Amino acid sequence: MPEPEPLKRGKAFQKVVQADFRDNSRDGKVFAERSVAAAVGAGSRTAGRMDVFVGELDGYAVILEIKATDWDRIKPANVRRNLWRHQRQLFRYIDTFMDGTGLDVCLGVIYPEPPRTPGLRARIEAILEDYGTPAYWFPDIRGPA
Repeated sequence: MPEPEPLKRGKAFQKVVQADFRDNSRDGKVFAERSVAAAVGAGSRTAGRMDVFVGELDGYAVILEIKATDWDRIKPANVRRNLWRHQRQLFRYIDTFMDGTGLDVCLGVIYPEPPRTPGLRARIEAILEDYGTPAYWFPDIRGPA
């Protein structure tokens, strides 16, 4: 069975972002696909995989999730639910760093392009900000070519 197009697109975008972070890392502390024990509730843990992890940057651990979401194709009624799922995935990793590392944790979600739908970018950013997770748009943060 062929791989679905959205999955292919997501994997391709993830490779581009991870390569950009690795290529522009000056201190060698950027890791792609880093495994971690993730909290799944009531003290339970499972294996997780952080898309981008920046280890100990000025006392912080930075965890970034990469999502190839085309927000202009998402039904308005589903925007909040999708954002909740994106940030929830990040929150599963926090306990790993709060248990004795002494590092504060910064989270973020990287999307390929800001939506073209008027007001949608601001809505997405505001919702994620309410969750304590900033949205980043890859063209805005991409390193030098």
